[in-house]
Amino acid sequence: MDYFRSLAFDVPRLCNPADYFMKVLSINYPKKEEDEAKLTLLNNAYRSSIENQVKTANNMIKLDLPQDFKDGKPAYHAPVSVQLD
Repeated sequence: MDYFRSLAFDVPRLCNPADYFMKVLSINYPKKEEDEAKLTLLNNAYRSSIENQVKTANNMIKLDLPQDFKDGKPAYHAPVSVQLD
């Protein structure tokens, strides 16, 4: 509910939140300008939310290079016969 509230979709008093969200997420066909605007708003908000989550997760993950790496490159190379096997 907080997510939709942040997008200015407050659940009306005495309304079932699931019913309200289904109404908010429904699109009329053929689409009208207001439907396109709603889709754009929801899509941009979701994309922004996911980007922030990915950035946060990436900042938390710190992996050390394997011991057989030197200067960011593998210390050895598999022979062609092994690579093609």
